[in-house]
Amino acid sequence: MNAITGLVLRTLLFISLYAFLGTAVWLLWKSVTGSRLRGGTIAIPTLTLATTIDGEQNIQTFTSSDVLVGRNPDCDLVLDDETVSGRHGRLTYHLNQWWYEDLKSTNGSWLDDLKIEEPIVVKDNDSIYCGDAVFKIYIKPLQ
Repeated sequence: MNAITGLVLRTLLFISLYAFLGTAVWLLWKSVTGSRLRGGTIAIPTLTLATTIDGEQNIQTFTSSDVLVGRNPDCDLVLDDETVSGRHGRLTYHLNQWWYEDLKSTNGSWLDDLKIEEPIVVKDNDSIYCGDAVFKIYIKPLQ
C-alpha cells in the first residue's frame, strides 16, 4: 500500500469518527433540551371551588394551573370575609397534583383539622378553611 492510499484511508477514518461523535453529541443535546423546546401543553384537571359565605353559595370553575385565593378583588377566588387575608393562599397544579399553599396569612389556613404550614396536596372533596371562610374543592379527572 502506498503512502497516498494510507493518508486517504486515515483521513476517511477521522472524518467518520468526527461525524459519529458530532451526531452523538447532537442527539444527546436534542434529548436533554427537547422537552423545553417542544412547546407542548400539560393537561390540567378542571378545578371547581364552592364557597358558602353568609348563607350565599358561590361556585367557580378554573382551568389555569394557578389560582390565588383571598379577600383582594384581584384574586381568582375572592372570599369576602374579614378573617381572610388579602392574598390568603394559592392553589397550584404541578407534579400531576393540586397543591394548596398558605401565603403567610394572618388567621392561617386549615385542611380539616390540619393547620397548613407548608404546601400540601389536596384532593377531590377536601375543604379548606381560610379564617372563618371555607371552600370545598372538586377536581374533575382528566379524560
